[in-house]
Amino acid sequence: MDVKTIILGFLSYGEMSGYDIKQAFTNSIGFFYDASFGAIYPALRKLEEEGFVTKQEIIQSGKPNKILYRITEAGKQSFRQEIQTPILPPVLRSDMLVKIFFGKSRTIDEQKDLLEGCLDTQRQLLQQSKASYKKLEVNFDEYQRFCWEYTIHHLESTISFMEQKMTSLLKQPAYSV
Repeated sequence: MDVKTIILGFLSYGEMSGYDIKQAFTNSIGFFYDASFGAIYPALRKLEEEGFVTKQEIIQSGKPNKILYRITEAGKQSFRQEIQTPILPPVLRSDMLVKIFFGKSRTIDEQKDLLEGCLDTQRQLLQQSKASYKKLEVNFDEYQRFCWEYTIHHLESTISFMEQKMTSLLKQPAYSV
């Protein structure tokens, strides 16, 4: 699914600024789909050109004016059409897995540092996800709850798998200086 469609989905809940949309990405689906401001604002411009969103400038004294975006009926219709399309097979892009894949290119100590760092990162993500889930779950519908619980389960499984495999990975031949 592209950024434009996801933005339409967020706007279907109510009007939002570009910053609000970025926060929605980060705080709701950021684990499995994130977007930068550099992707969000061009998508908003294109959505406005296509007639799928409108914008309203709110004058604020002492700070920059705020732009609020609102989904149009055409935008709602486009969003509904897009979410009805078949699901594409997932493409997992993982910096962690690529670096582990080329483990023989590092010394054992470098590989150990990498694996421990990866494990620490996964643990931090799990801790953050659980804290966010606990804080936000009162507002979730069952579909959103499913996605958050899926994320937590995925992180727990990744941590468990890494802990199981770490010893055997560190016994593998490594780059020799």
